[in-house]
Amino acid sequence: MSFFLASKLRRASNTVAIEKKRDELRNDFEEFELFLKSEELKHFNELEIYVLSDEFKRNRKSVESKSFKRSELYQDEKQFKRFQKSKKFKIYFRLKDSSELSTYELVQKSEDLQRFEELEMIVKSSGFSKKKQAEEWKGYKRLKSSARIKEYFKFKKSKAFRIFNELDNSSDLKTYYQLEEKISSEEFQKEKNFLLDKKRFEKTDDFQKLKEYEQLKSSDKFVKFFKLKAKNPFEEFKKWDLTFSEEFDSGSLDSSKWITRYYWGDKLLDKGYSLEDDLHVFTEGENIKVSGTTAALQARKEKKEGLTWKSNLGFVPEQFDYTSAVLNTGNSFKQKYGRFEAKIKLKNHSQVQNSFWMVADKSLPHIDILKTANGGKLNSGNFWGSEDAPQKNQFKIKGVDLNKGYFIYTLDWSANELEWKINDVTIKKQNQGVPQDPMYLNFCLAVKEARNDLNAEMEIDWVRCYQRK
Repeated sequence: MSFFLASKLRRASNTVAIEKKRDELRNDFEEFELFLKSEELKHFNELEIYVLSDEFKRNRKSVESKSFKRSELYQDEKQFKRFQKSKKFKIYFRLKDSSELSTYELVQKSEDLQRFEELEMIVKSSGFSKKKQAEEWKGYKRLKSSARIKEYFKFKKSKAFRIFNELDNSSDLKTYYQLEEKISSEEFQKEKNFLLDKKRFEKTDDFQKLKEYEQLKSSDKFVKFFKLKAKNPFEEFKKWDLTFSEEFDSGSLDSSKWITRYYWGDKLLDKGYSLEDDLHVFTEGENIKVSGTTAALQARKEKKEGLTWKSNLGFVPEQFDYTSAVLNTGNSFKQKYGRFEAKIKLKNHSQVQNSFWMVADKSLPHIDILKTANGGKLNSGNFWGSEDAPQKNQFKIKGVDLNKGYFIYTLDWSANELEWKINDVTIKKQNQGVPQDPMYLNFCLAVKEARNDLNAEMEIDWVRCYQRK
């Protein structure tokens, strides 16, 4: 292993920070995927399409280029003011509600005027005689000289009254009243104020859409979304489907997932067994402590009977001085290819051989994802071939201080390659002996050397497996 890789591993030893970064990225990914399907984003996209469209630009230009002086409203108001300023209309409206017109109309309907007009017809007739018709003549002269009749005819012959009559019921007067009604309307004033307002675009629905679009675009949620969209940091998540997960948060070991024996011992004997060079016996779960969100596999110095597999004798009862624990998914989960990882902390790792490995139905092929041996040195590798002619590729790992607590151990397995990682740092890639059979997960502590101070533990926080989509 190169000095550069060892240095890189030392820098990546803060598992808490790495997992936090992972969790944040996964949370971001889940939020991102949900947001992609949200009505909020759909609405934003619709707004964006519109506010960036030619239609929006035309509408805005149309509103901003409008002018009251160039409008029909202005022409109507101008014509109305012209009517108001004209002498004819001033005379008309001065007379319209005046006492002069009221008096004229009263006299016009009076009996005196009616009698005067009758007498005038008589007096001006061809056969009229002042002597013979003295009474009619006298009455005519009296009415003609009365102030009311004089004023009546004076007003009737006046220029003002002539103008009044010309305008009354005219098309101009009709237009005046139409304009007056229009100009005094709330709608006219509203439109006029809109056209006079230099910020009139801000009063439009289009401006409200633009404002909403800009507010959404600058909001923390959308800024984060577009930043993530541009960076696209989720490619790794998109590649995988979760196929197995154990968080150890149920308070006890899930027997539907795990067995506490070697797979073939459980299948053939319904018992556990140890290998010939083991100094320990695997208990039936007594050395596994599940609490909080972890499972702790423990190796202890204590006497217990068990079976040992001896190649020349088979399964032999034996008294052991040490007990330990094994976990595997042989009965519940096997997978060909994918990503397999666990977050593990080792205690007194130099006292035992700690292993996180995968194996198929036979002893080969076999992959060590994590293994400590020879005084606690960390190594990994894979084994393949046949029992008569096994092959292997093992490598040591430097730069990892196992006393610092948890580390995330990962195996990426494809059809042509194995890739080992610790805390997301690639340790080794191998294309020899790549298994082509489904394999299951195993965790255990093996006691290989006698010691009185044995107190080793493998604490597993979680186990997760993925399949490529």
